Amino acid sequence: MKILLVLTALLFYAAPASAEMYRWVDAQGKVHYSDQPPTEKSKSSKTLNIPNQPAAPAAESSKSWQEKNLDYKKRQATASETEAKKKKEAEDAKAKVENCDKSKKALKALEEGGRINTYDEKGNRSVMDDAQRAKAMDDAKKAISEWCK
Repeated sequence: MKILLVLTALLFYAAPASAEMYRWVDAQGKVHYSDQPPTEKSKSSKTLNIPNQPAAPAAESSKSWQEKNLDYKKRQATASETEAKKKKEAEDAKAKVENCDKSKKALKALEEGGRINTYDEKGNRSVMDDAQRAKAMDDAKKAISEWCK
C-alpha cells in the first residue's frame, strides 16, 4: 500500500515537469491543445510556454508574521477607539435630549403658577416666592437654550 502511494506521488510530481504544450488549428477550423506536436496539416501551430512553477505570492505576504501581527493590533486598536467614540457620542446625545426635556418640564411647572416647594440643606421645606420663581424661570430658559439646540 505504501509503495502504491509513493508511486502515485512520484507520478503526480513528474506530471508538471512534462514537456511543452501545443496549440493548433486544423483544416476544419477547430482549435486543439495537446502535449504532442500536431501530426496533420494545420492552418497554424504554436508552442505554448506554460510555467511549471506557481505564481509568486503577492507583495503582502512578504511581510513577516510580526509585522502582520502589529498591523492587526493597530487595526483592532483603531476599531475599538472608533467604537468607543461612537458610543460616547450616542450617550452624550441621549443626555442632551434628557436634559432638554427636564428643562422644558421645569419651565412649564414654573409658568403654570402653582405653589412650588423648595428644600434647604437641612431638609426644611419652604414655598418659592415671586423673586425666586423669576430667577428659576430665567435659569430654566438658559438651560433650554443650552440643551435644546
